[in-house]
Amino acid sequence: MSFLYPRLIAISRQNPNPVVGAQPYGGLQESNETIIASGIAAKIQADRQGTRPDTRLPGDAAGESIWKIIFKAARGLVQDRDIITDDLGNRYQVISAYWGPLVTTCRSQILET
Repeated sequence: MSFLYPRLIAISRQNPNPVVGAQPYGGLQESNETIIASGIAAKIQADRQGTRPDTRLPGDAAGESIWKIIFKAARGLVQDRDIITDDLGNRYQVISAYWGPLVTTCRSQILET
């Protein structure tokens, strides 16, 4: 951890399901994930995407909450739909990952129950 990367994250991926055919929804369960990497220093920033809901009620959020998680990692380490867990226990599902020359940036959505 450092001033630029003050948080710690772990990256996990859902285990493949060998069963074929129609199945009930299984959800995203920690017990069905494999940790790919942990102890990675990161920066987590709130971002916004999308427009206000059509109802335009006073209590509506300004847009969908998206989080940018920025860290140094090998190209291809994180993939779309991976789960990132931060040091506070928040879980984020990766929407898209971009590998730049210096850092990896993941646009993610927080997973809430």
